[in-house]
Amino acid sequence: MSVWGHGRRLALACTMAVAAAGVVQAQASPAMPAPGDTTPVTLVTMGQGDAVWERFGHNALIVPAPWGTPLAYNWGMFDFKQPNFLGRFLLGDTRYWMEPFPVAPMLDAYRADNRTLVAQQLALTPAQRSALVAALAVNAEEANKYYRYDYYRDNCSTRPRDALDAVLGGVLRPQLARMPGTGSYRWHTRRILHDNLPLYFGAQLVLGVDADAPLTAWEEAFLPQSFAASLRRVELPAADGLPVRMLVAREDTIFRAERPPERMEAPTRLPIAMFVGTLLAAALLIVGRGPRGAALAVGGWSTLAVLLGGVLLFAWFLTRHAYMRNNPSVALVHPAWVIGIVAAVACWRGTVSRACWRGTVSRGVRSAMRWLLVVAVVGSAGAALAGHAGSALEMAALFLPAHAAAAFLVDREGKRRLERGAVA
Repeated sequence: MSVWGHGRRLALACTMAVAAAGVVQAQASPAMPAPGDTTPVTLVTMGQGDAVWERFGHNALIVPAPWGTPLAYNWGMFDFKQPNFLGRFLLGDTRYWMEPFPVAPMLDAYRADNRTLVAQQLALTPAQRSALVAALAVNAEEANKYYRYDYYRDNCSTRPRDALDAVLGGVLRPQLARMPGTGSYRWHTRRILHDNLPLYFGAQLVLGVDADAPLTAWEEAFLPQSFAASLRRVELPAADGLPVRMLVAREDTIFRAERPPERMEAPTRLPIAMFVGTLLAAALLIVGRGPRGAALAVGGWSTLAVLLGGVLLFAWFLTRHAYMRNNPSVALVHPAWVIGIVAAVACWRGTVSRACWRGTVSRGVRSAMRWLLVVAVVGSAGAALAGHAGSALEMAALFLPAHAAAAFLVDREGKRRLERGAVA
């Protein structure tokens, strides 16, 4: 899944296993189960791993193959060495692909990574099973296997979901869409990244308000563990001589990892954000005790605000990252903080260029800094009142103290120059 899919180590291990087993993708005609083959279709769900892209879990569909060895179809393949990988990632055009692997080596690789493995046998009819095998074989062809990865709406878990829904005649989606999910895209991101503060705060900064919408079980299937839990409640209608039945016919934990269980609540990081924000403000005030120190403090902080704001606006308007649009964090960091850079230049140059602080220019810069602070406060309050309090308050606690310190330093330096006659 983006940086949440298969890691390179697993990809290499499985690729070597594929070569050793002589497995070739079905690129000519759709593969069909061998006559009399009763191998069930199984969804295997992998728990969290250590790498960032493994924190959200993973899954794969295991189906029969014509030569008698089941295959595990995995939509989580990516390669950091792909041409322009970073550029495509930043633009929201990351290229993932689907690959079939022999089952045993793949599961052994996950065991070696200490990741829990849960297998769910699915009660498909023979016709549904054959249709799924054929569809996956076509999907695995070179012309069809690549897709544009989307963190939440089109990833290595939603792909098997959609494949199952297709062969089940569309009965999966309406049932999952009627089931309420847990939390929102942001809520799940917060709980999963709770112990990695840079990633946690980075995600809260870049996610827009659309990430706060409550999820259905269909939407929550972007998480493999949530998808597996929802499948336990899905009922299939009678078909091909089989009665009404539950989709999951059997579930087994085939390996349990020796690691703490996945956290199931999203903790607030507001106290930490307040602490970090206060430290940043204190650092600016300490550095900014003198005119040139004030210039360094205000200029550095304003440059950071301009750069972060540029990133947010770029993600909003110029990329395909849908959940980075409509982002209230742009009230906190945005290109208008170039005013702070102008003020820093004025503080630095001082008496060398007195025009920087002359009359209305001085008052205008100081007033603009105050207005930047007001916009940040009002924007954060508005986001909180609109139902986005969790992230809005954390971001406000992180940025507002330093914003206030920067505005104070600019105002103080302007007044000092007036008092010392530095302004003509």
